Order: sequence, then C-alpha cells, then structure tokens
Amino acid sequence: MEDYEQYLSNNAEDDERRAAAQVMEGLAGLRLESKLREVAAEQAAQHRRTFWRRILFTLAALAFLAAVAYWFFTKNEATPAAPPSEKPAPSAPAPRKEQAPEQNKSEKPREKPPIAQIKPKEEVPVPPDPIFPTFALQDELIPEPLNPAPDLVATRGAGQANIALQALLDQLWYVDYPLLGLDISKAFPSIDEKLKKRDFTTAYLELEQLGSARPANDTLQSLRAYCLLQTGEGPDALLHFGQIQSRQLDWKPQLEWYRGLALLLADKKSEALAQFTTIAANPGHPYRRQARKALKLLQ
Repeated sequence: MEDYEQYLSNNAEDDERRAAAQVMEGLAGLRLESKLREVAAEQAAQHRRTFWRRILFTLAALAFLAAVAYWFFTKNEATPAAPPSEKPAPSAPAPRKEQAPEQNKSEKPREKPPIAQIKPKEEVPVPPDPIFPTFALQDELIPEPLNPAPDLVATRGAGQANIALQALLDQLWYVDYPLLGLDISKAFPSIDEKLKKRDFTTAYLELEQLGSARPANDTLQSLRAYCLLQTGEGPDALLHFGQIQSRQLDWKPQLEWYRGLALLLADKKSEALAQFTTIAANPGHPYRRQARKALKLLQ
C-alpha cells in the first residue's frame, strides 16, 4: 500500500492520480455504507430485544392478575354463607275459655223489661263558652274565598309568624270588588278599570293624586282603604277606615268586616276578635258566617 502511494506521488501521471483518487473515494463510500448498515442492523436488533421484553413483561403482569383473580373468586366460592337462623315464631297461647258461673237452679231467670220501658241515655248539655258565644263553636258550610290574601311572606319575610298569618288570612279573605253600594265606574273610570284588574298599587297612586287636587270624601277614603287592605298595609288601611263617616249606612257592614281583616294585618288580634264577635252577634249582618269562621280559627 505504501509502494502504491509512493508510486502515485512520484511516477504516476495526472490521469492515474485522478483515477486513484476516485477509487479511494469509492472505497471510502463503501466503507461508510457498510458502517451505516452495521449500525442500522444493531439498532434493529436493539428494538427487537426491547419489543420482546415489553411483550414478556405484559404477559407476566396479565398472568399475575389472572392468578390473583382466580384465587379471590375460588376463596369466595369455597366459603359458604351461613344460613340465616330461623327461629320458630312463638305460638300464641290458646285463649282461655271462661267458664260461665253456674246458675242457681232455684233462681228464676231474670225477665228483660219491655223495650218501651227502656229510657234513652240523657245527653249532658254543654255549658256555654264564657268568652265566645255558642255560635262561634258551631260548624257551618261556607265557600272558600275567591281570591288569596296579600303575599305577606314576600313583603314581610318568611318568618313563622308571617307564614301562620298568611295561612289564616287565605281562609278569611272574603274581600270583593266592587264595594257594596259604591259605583265608581262613572266618577272614576280609570281607577275602576285598575281595580277590576287587581292593580291596587297603581290605583292607590292615582287616588292619592285625586286626593291632593280635591277635598277627601268618603268615596276616596274607602277606595284608599280598600287598596291598602289588598296590598297588606293593615295600619294604613285602619287609618283611612277611621276617617270614613258613619252616615254611609250601605257601606257599614262591609267596612266592619274589612276593618277586622285590617286589624289582623296590623297584628291586633284582640281587637280583631272583638270586631268579629260584634259582627257574629248581629243576626242580619251579611258577614255573620264569615265572622263565625274567623272566631273558630282564632280560638
């Protein structure tokens, strides 16, 4: 190899040198290609060894899990469940036969009195209630109110007292429109339409504007009290009820009942009881049955 290199360096011509250089480059490329093949073969062998290691590890893990599962299920099947102990129900003792006392043969059997001679049992009269009249304790059929009472829970809160008062007023809210003996369709048509639609807040604001422009009269006072009653404002409704003159006899029975409801809204139970007692004691009062119902619920 050294003689060949010396020959190329000393005696070879340029063509020979170029040819020799090409041969050397070809040999170097072949060596490099061979080296790359060896490296690729080594990497492929390494990948195969890693692949088979993973396969063997996975199979070993599966075999271990299968063995654990088999041991667990065979153990549960081998342990029999203890049957529930069934105790015989205690037998009920046989009823004892009561021997009838022997009747003295010398005695004659007692003769039953005729049915006509048997006196009915006397009923003990119930003493009257010292606080409320007896009519407050009698049951009467009366229809339920058409409309519910104001939503006190929404305006006052969900307290126990408000919930109880709401349930009571829902059973006693016999409040109707139009008011007895009062025709406002011609005098106040706008307010009349709002009250028929149960828009009590807007109707009350319009009544306030009318009251500021003209002297307040019984009609305006009763309509104001009615709107305040329907919105749950008991104390303010009582204020307007108190300003109505007693000369309006047609309105008086209805206003008395409405005043009793306003007293309940104002948490004046004792005064409401007195108002309902007065109404119930009046045989000709149109709200007499409603007052009886109120007294029964308030006792």
